[in-house]
Amino acid sequence: MDASTLFSANVLLLSIFAITFLAMSFQVSPRAHFLSWSAANALLALALLCFALDDHLPILAAYLLPNALLLLGFGCHWHAARQIAQLPSRISNVAAPTSAYLLVASTAFLLSDYTLAYIASNVVFTILALLTITAYARAPFRGLLSPVGLILAFFFLGAEGVLRTVLGLFSGGPQGPGMLNDMTLDIHLMSALVFVSLTGAFSLALSFELIARGHKEAARRDPLTGAFNRREFQARLEDILQGSPEEDFGLIHFDLDHFKEVNDRYGHVAGDEALVRITSAVKAQLRQNDCFARLGGEEFAVLLPSVSRDNAYKIANRLRECISGLRFEFAPEDFRLTASAGIYHGDGEALASTDILQTVDKGLYKSKKAGRNRVSFADPAPEAT
Repeated sequence: MDASTLFSANVLLLSIFAITFLAMSFQVSPRAHFLSWSAANALLALALLCFALDDHLPILAAYLLPNALLLLGFGCHWHAARQIAQLPSRISNVAAPTSAYLLVASTAFLLSDYTLAYIASNVVFTILALLTITAYARAPFRGLLSPVGLILAFFFLGAEGVLRTVLGLFSGGPQGPGMLNDMTLDIHLMSALVFVSLTGAFSLALSFELIARGHKEAARRDPLTGAFNRREFQARLEDILQGSPEEDFGLIHFDLDHFKEVNDRYGHVAGDEALVRITSAVKAQLRQNDCFARLGGEEFAVLLPSVSRDNAYKIANRLRECISGLRFEFAPEDFRLTASAGIYHGDGEALASTDILQTVDKGLYKSKKAGRNRVSFADPAPEAT
């Protein structure tokens, strides 16, 4: 394909992706990164049009505008990656690299030094590619395939930027505005077409992967509190029992004492507020691999992998104390919610999950019978050392 055909193919593909992401932004939440992807593709399409039509532009516009639009487009790609990774990102992230280029390029224009502007654009271009790779390599994308494709696309883009920087340093780069119109132009445009195809396709794939993961995560969570739900808790317990754990585990089952009074005295909105507040406080007391679930109503459970009997008791008692120490805006200062808990501890050998849940319920019943606001094992073994 000749250069004009490659220009047209790139612009057409970029325009299609820009429209696609814009349309998706009206249908999917959160939408910010879709708008950034749309802007990135639109700006890159405009940049290529400016490169193709540079002979018809004023000399200063032909000199500054194409690369400025190009860098704005890649800045939007970086901005989108940071938005999806839930990193702080402002519009200045998009504007700052382009502003730096314009400062150097304007100086180069006054000095009639086209090589300086060429090198500056490619250095900024390469830095943006590396920053985007860094964003897609972060923890929120682990376990997903699409970010790998995006990382590869921006890696090759960055490598091309390095090659063009070296070319500018040793060959002097272009002697005027626009692209180098030589035998490498078709290669650059073909590389651009591959990059546009990869980023567009993998960005779409990433959006669907994130939506699917969100739905999967939502299916595991209690919609009110964000704690795991009964189904996820049951599955985690089954995994431990089927895996023949080398170490003992603990299971805490607790419910809130006289919680019905909260709903009756202060209303169900206050009750929901209390459940959310308690969930947040309990999560802060647990380890990362512990499974905290709301089983229903005011009932909760905590699965503690690889824990000693004494530590299981200490954790349960710490949770009880944490709950009893909470204050609530909807109630008087002296109002307290307390929790009663039962504990199972062991390796689960020869027991079904229903057996363990029945056992821990006996401990909960002991706590209720003994006056509430306490922690009990179902068996007669000492509760702490």
